[in-house]
Amino acid sequence: MGVLWVILGIWLVVCGARVGDPVASKSAAALEHYQRGEYDRALQLYRDALLDRPDAPELHFNVGDALFKRGEYDQARREFERVLSAEEEKIQARAYYNMGNSFFQQQAFEQAVAAYKQALELDAADEDAKVNLELALEQLQEQEQQDDSEEQDQEEQQEDSEQQQQNQEEQQEDSEQEQQQDQQQQEQQEQQQQQSGQEQQQQEQPAEQRPISPEEAQQLMDALKNRELEAQQRRFRATGRAQARDW
Repeated sequence: MGVLWVILGIWLVVCGARVGDPVASKSAAALEHYQRGEYDRALQLYRDALLDRPDAPELHFNVGDALFKRGEYDQARREFERVLSAEEEKIQARAYYNMGNSFFQQQAFEQAVAAYKQALELDAADEDAKVNLELALEQLQEQEQQDDSEEQDQEEQQEDSEQQQQNQEEQQEDSEQEQQQDQQQQEQQEQQQQQSGQEQQQQEQPAEQRPISPEEAQQLMDALKNRELEAQQRRFRATGRAQARDW
């Protein structure tokens, strides 16, 4: 980051000052502390002066300066904003300039650019505002580029995360398919083993006798009759020969 050209300056409260004026005396004492770098004491005295003259834009400007020196940029900016209602454009321009410095310190470069531009519209000869405006524009450009880069990185990380999740889902799906195929193969093997066992059991059992037709029954009866006649004839012949030998 470049070096910010910060020129705050105390707005002297001299308008309407008179001998014994408590606002003028407190402001003078606050200025001495401010110039010595004693910003806490200076802030206290400026706020005490505000109690006597709460609508004085010059006092709000000085309170804002002291707060800025303490690094309290939000509160300082609010004090500078109250100065914008002043009638004199010169103090308005310095208030915008200091608002720009407060935004710049908080790296709110877009708001800082807008504040410096407002200061230059009221006081085009303000070289400090010109320098800080250029610096704020440079920082704003770098910030936008960095934001774009970070956004791109986030998008890439998101895409990588989605791709990784998709890969995990595909791997899980493949694993489930493999398990399903293994289960189907196991079931087929069991069926084949069961079928083979049934066939073997059927082979070991005696063949069932099928019913015979009437024609086949008649053929069997005729064959039995023929066998019986042949047996009778053999018995008869055997008897005759035995008798012949007895004679």
